[in-house]
Amino acid sequence: MALLTLFSCDIYKVANKHIDKKMEDASLKLKTAIVEGDTIEYWDNELDKPVLLLVHGFGASTKFQWFKQVGWLAEHYRIVMPNLLHFGNTRPGKQKFEVADQVDMVHNLISSLNIETYSVCGVSYGGLVSLELAVNYPKGIEKVIAFDTPVKYMYAEDLDTVCKRFDVPSVEELFAPSDEKGLKKLMYLASMKKSIVPAGWMTDFYQALYAVNLEDKRKLITQSIAGLEEYSKHEYNLDIPVLLIWGDNDPVVPVDRGVLLSEHIGKNAKLEIIKNGAHMPNLTKRRQFDRILKAFLFPETPANQN
Repeated sequence: MALLTLFSCDIYKVANKHIDKKMEDASLKLKTAIVEGDTIEYWDNELDKPVLLLVHGFGASTKFQWFKQVGWLAEHYRIVMPNLLHFGNTRPGKQKFEVADQVDMVHNLISSLNIETYSVCGVSYGGLVSLELAVNYPKGIEKVIAFDTPVKYMYAEDLDTVCKRFDVPSVEELFAPSDEKGLKKLMYLASMKKSIVPAGWMTDFYQALYAVNLEDKRKLITQSIAGLEEYSKHEYNLDIPVLLIWGDNDPVVPVDRGVLLSEHIGKNAKLEIIKNGAHMPNLTKRRQFDRILKAFLFPETPANQN
């Protein structure tokens, strides 16, 4: 057991150091602001460039979800990467568990930074936050990117199917696991590739990134599930360019839901499907994902030149 703990600690330290170096190379600095009573932790490179807001999904904190993109994005953008409420060291001033609370928090942060125009990119739960942000606070938003996101066409029976497939008692347990074995299942869900790393080696990852605020994160999931019917009625007829990216092997939000969402948004939406992609294609199919994202952000320039 002591040897497993040592390996876990070493693996986490190496991974964390590697990702922090990615942040440093992109000139990103970790900051904290108190805005409208909420303590918000966020990364910002404060460059004099167009602004791109990156919104993470469920799982680890934001730097662990975007570290593969920040390097090349920082060549073109001022990047703002908040940890959502109950993730990292972001804490609400009062009890807040609704998607709308996340949307308000992100909007308040952007406003507090005096950012007038920006684009937003969100993964999964963060994609829902991003699209709701564009609907509720459209002023200044130039483009929206969302991928593998449970927007409008996610149903309770879908979640039951996912739970059965991954042999977990609830969605809360799947996305906010109670131990390292659950974390390993979550990693498999994100990539659809089985990890050779034993669950016992993931202790430090789990304690640092998942165990903190576990019950609050589960409340976020519970509230999201409760709001499925409400969000199925929302309209996302945006008059700005929208890019939807989907892994065709996503076990959580099937690719046909991406097709439906694209059709719903209409002429301003473009859907790109990543072959053999799972729920987090920005991490597991990075080259394909980056190529698609570059082509959308810089349509006037060949993607391989950015």
